Amino acid sequence: MKLGTATQTAQQAAAEAPAAASNGKLGPGAVLDGRFAITETVRSGGMATIFKARDLENNGQFVAVKIPLKNVEMDAAFYSRFQREDEIGVELNHPSVLRFFPVAKKSRLYIVTEFLTGTTLFHVLRERRRLPEKEALAVAARICDALQYLHERGVFHRDLKPENIMMCEDGSLRLMDFGISKGAASRRLTFVGFAPGTPHYMAPERVHGRRGDGRTDIYSLGSMLYEMLTGKIAFNDEDISVILNSRVTGDPEPPRKLNPEISPQAEEIVLHAMERDPARRYPTAAAMQAELTAPERVTLSGRRDRLKIATPARRRWRTIRAVAFWVLVPVAMQVLFFLLLWRHLSKK
Repeated sequence: MKLGTATQTAQQAAAEAPAAASNGKLGPGAVLDGRFAITETVRSGGMATIFKARDLENNGQFVAVKIPLKNVEMDAAFYSRFQREDEIGVELNHPSVLRFFPVAKKSRLYIVTEFLTGTTLFHVLRERRRLPEKEALAVAARICDALQYLHERGVFHRDLKPENIMMCEDGSLRLMDFGISKGAASRRLTFVGFAPGTPHYMAPERVHGRRGDGRTDIYSLGSMLYEMLTGKIAFNDEDISVILNSRVTGDPEPPRKLNPEISPQAEEIVLHAMERDPARRYPTAAAMQAELTAPERVTLSGRRDRLKIATPARRRWRTIRAVAFWVLVPVAMQVLFFLLLWRHLSKK
C-alpha cells in the first residue's frame, strides 16, 4: 500500500514538473526522463550532484542519480571517465560492489545506482581514528573479496581509498567509484601530469605513470589497512611531492612502531601488500584475503627488519644536498679558474 502511494506521488510529480527536468534544472519534484522522480538532493559538489529518486519503472524503489555539472560535462576527459564508470558498473554484480542500473535512453549524461544508507570508511576513521585489529582485518578481507571479483573480470579499480568504501547501516559494505578503473576492453585516456588517483594510497607504479594491475589495488588496500590499524596515513606530509617521492624511494614506518598492540602477523600482511615492487606483493586479492581471514597462519618473513624508511627530513636533506652540489660546483670551478689565471699572470 505504501509503495503504491509513493509511486502514485512520483507519477503526479512527473506530470507537474516535466519542464524542470528537460531544462536541466533538476531538483526535488522533477522527473528525469520520465522515470526517475527526484525526492531530494543528497550532495552537491564541484563535479556532480547526487539526487535521491524513485525509479518509476521498478515499483518506485529508491535509487541514487549522479549528474555531472554542465560546465564539467563539457570536459572531454571527465566525460569519458564518467561514461566509462557507467559502462563498467552496469556489468558488475557482487554484494560488496555498488550496484548500477542500466538506462536505455538518456536525455543527458548521468549514472543510476542503488541508494545506500551509511557512512564512508573515511568518516569512520575520522571519528574513531583507528579500528581494533579484528575489525580492520575483517573489513579488508571483504574488500579483497570484491577486488578478486573485479580482477577476475579484468577490472582494476586504481583509486582505492577510504572515501570509496561505503560502510552501510545493515553491516554490509560497498566498493564505489570506478571513474579511473581499467576494464579489459577499455581505451586508455590521456591525463595531464602523473597518473590519476589519490596520492595518499597510490601505488609506486602509478606514481611513475604506469597503468598497473590487480597488485596496484592490493597496494592501495594495504595502505588503507595501515591507516585502519595505526590511525596514521603512510607517508603523510603537507607536500604532495614528498608523499609521491617517498612511495617510490622508501618504505613506510613499521605499523607496530605506531601501534604496539598490532600483532606481528597483521603487520606482516600490511607490509606484504605495500611492497614497492609489485612482484613482491600478494599475487592476487584472494591470496591476501586468505591471510586476512586466518592471520594466525601468517608466516613472518622478516620484512619489518628489511624496511628502508625515507623520512621527510632525510628526503629534504637529500634535495638540499643535490641543489647545493649543482650550485656550488660551478662556483668552485670558476673560483679555481680565476686562481689559476691570477697565478699565471702574476708570474709574468
